[in-house]
Amino acid sequence: MEKLFVTYLRVSTVRQGASGLGLEAQRASVLAYIQHNGNRIIREFIEVESGRNNNRPELLKAIEFAKEKDATLCVAKLDRLSRDVAFTSALMQSKVKFVCADMPEANSLTLHIISAIAEYERQLISERTKRALQAKRERSPLWKAGTNNLNEAGRKKSQKVIHENAMNNTANRHAFHFIKPLRDNGRTYEEIANLLNKEGYKTRTGKHFNKMLVRHIYLKFANDGPAKD
Repeated sequence: MEKLFVTYLRVSTVRQGASGLGLEAQRASVLAYIQHNGNRIIREFIEVESGRNNNRPELLKAIEFAKEKDATLCVAKLDRLSRDVAFTSALMQSKVKFVCADMPEANSLTLHIISAIAEYERQLISERTKRALQAKRERSPLWKAGTNNLNEAGRKKSQKVIHENAMNNTANRHAFHFIKPLRDNGRTYEEIANLLNKEGYKTRTGKHFNKMLVRHIYLKFANDGPAKD
C-alpha cells in the first residue's frame, strides 16, 4: 500500500536557502528514501532557521499537515529537526509519524540518544568558542571580535581610526577639560562621572558618563598632550 510523506527541509541561513546549498542534498536524500520504497511525497516544507532556535513555524505546519493527511513526516537527518532533546521529545509526543531518511530504522529511544549527543556536541562547540575568544583577548588585549579577519596592518589602521575619532570628537574634548582638573585634585573617576552627568555633559553617542569612560578619556588625552578646541 502506498504511503504518503510530508518532507521538511531546513537550512541555517538565508544565503543557503536562496542558493539551494544544503536544500538540494536534503531533498535528494528524502527522495531517494521515499521513492525507493515506492511511496509518494504530498507536500514539502522549507525553513530557514538555526537548529538552536526551536521556534520554527514551518516545522509546526509540517507536523499538523502530516497528522491531518495521516502522512509520515520525513527529514534528511535528525539534526535538521533540532539539536535539543526537549524539542525532539515534544515532537515525538505530538504523535506524528516521522522518519529520518539516513536512519529509517531508528526508534524513539535511538532518536533520544542521538539528539542528546547532538545537543552535547553543540554545547561543547559553544564552550570551545568562548574559551578561544577569551584566550585571544588575553593574548591580544586590543583585539576585538569582528577584526579577526584583518592582518596586523589592518588592525593597526582600524585602531588608529578609532583613536582619531575619539580624539577629534568635540564631546570628548570638552569633557576632558572638565575631567582633568578634577582628576588632578584627587577626585575619583566615579565622582567625576557623576559630576559630568549632573552638569548635563553627554558622551559622543548621547549617553551618560560612567567611571570607565571617564578613565578612558582622561588617559587618552593626558597621554596625547592637551586637548584642543
